[in-house]
Amino acid sequence: MVFESIVADLLNRFLGDYVENLDHSQLKIGIWGGDVVLQDLVLKQSALDELDLPVKTVYGTLGKLVLKIPWKNLYSAPVEASVEGLFLLVVPNQEVKYDPLKEEKLAQEIKKSELQRIEDAKKREKEKDKPKPDDTFVEKLATQIIKNVQVKITDIHVRYEDKVTKPEQPFSLGITLHNLSVHTTDENWKACIVQDAATMIYKVLTLEAFSVYWNPQSIFFSGKPSEEIKNLFKQGICTKMEQPKGYKYTWSQ
Repeated sequence: MVFESIVADLLNRFLGDYVENLDHSQLKIGIWGGDVVLQDLVLKQSALDELDLPVKTVYGTLGKLVLKIPWKNLYSAPVEASVEGLFLLVVPNQEVKYDPLKEEKLAQEIKKSELQRIEDAKKREKEKDKPKPDDTFVEKLATQIIKNVQVKITDIHVRYEDKVTKPEQPFSLGITLHNLSVHTTDENWKACIVQDAATMIYKVLTLEAFSVYWNPQSIFFSGKPSEEIKNLFKQGICTKMEQPKGYKYTWSQ
């Protein structure tokens, strides 16, 4: 239960910083059961604030997040993580109209985050001299997971729209990715499960239809209904078989 609790706390803390409608109790139950499925997550407007960029998130969704952890077979089966449908729309800060309710909510989130950091620091200070769980055991499990983790990401679309920098020539630019996968292999690049204390770990990263577009004449997503925005994001993703209008460059490997 020690390692399950660690994973649950880490995911709760990480996702909680970026997701508005996260069900923390459901996430913990899923982790203990070895199978987490989260759907239709809404990204916070403050999702990119830590990057200190002059932009604001006006729309962000994560269609599906799946995490499969074979607790009973960690040394013989991989941990599988998959993400489907990550859509993010950002605009310049000047373009976002002042909303006192949203600003108050954002200020509360910042205060909450800062208080949480202080509480975490106090907790670490109090527990530094207390007996700890078997760190070696936890580290071995963590290493085993990293060795054999499999990651799959499908349909990512991040878009920036700018109507203020040059109002007479508004533009949009974006990055899309149809598929990304990472898996462990042996020295001959064949998929495998690493079970021993290997000194070298081989990983294969595959990208499919990593694409960039810059379009001065396009339909702007911002201001449209959420469902319509989601459909526009889906339609704008480049694949091996289809390249929507407006792309500058496409790379597949």
